[in-house]
Amino acid sequence: MLKSTILDNIGRRHGTDKCGGGEGRHDYLRKYEFFLGPLRNQNFTFLELGVFKGASLKTWSEFFPQAQIIGADIEPEAAQYRCDNARVIVGDLSQNEFLLTLKEFSPLVVLDDASHWWPDQLRAFFTFYPDLPSGGLYIIEDIHTSFEPLAPHFSSGLDTPPFNFLLKLAEYLTGNDRPAPIIKGQNLVPMSRDPKFDAELRYLADITDAVVFIERACLLIRK
Repeated sequence: MLKSTILDNIGRRHGTDKCGGGEGRHDYLRKYEFFLGPLRNQNFTFLELGVFKGASLKTWSEFFPQAQIIGADIEPEAAQYRCDNARVIVGDLSQNEFLLTLKEFSPLVVLDDASHWWPDQLRAFFTFYPDLPSGGLYIIEDIHTSFEPLAPHFSSGLDTPPFNFLLKLAEYLTGNDRPAPIIKGQNLVPMSRDPKFDAELRYLADITDAVVFIERACLLIRK
């Protein structure tokens, strides 16, 4: 079991719902520290999509004192939450032009806690993940919006839930249609046939070291 950690304690002090300890809290941080802990004193760029009331921005700023923390949010009021080594950029994360502007910061870690709408989650993932450096981490929070009864509200007309997409990516990474290691000349049999995003999924699987699902979120490590 991943025990309560430094990152979780910092999050509790700043009041972010990413910490554990009660109703309405997501208990993400003690799990994140397993992956983010080695970066604590490094100089890199951390990009958080969705600032809300700034509690998580303060958490990242304290936990990563040498990093450049960038928060992006559609609400102009979010700009007031800049602090220490954290800044806020206001813009519409559903627009490709704004995402490309953020991409210029060359983040090592991207955390998507923005609208939770399916098209926005996938658009951001396609924009940032392929260009993360080796060892980069991409986190998508609140992918429980892929499930009923939330799905109709968050699908926004898209028929591919982000969870299904990520699960298929994990399937390709693990073995779908890949060479069978102990049977020369044969490939592993796919769990399912799904042509949606097939080319993209095969490419993304080839550049991925790990896909990790936790409660309500998914973490991917760039090869």
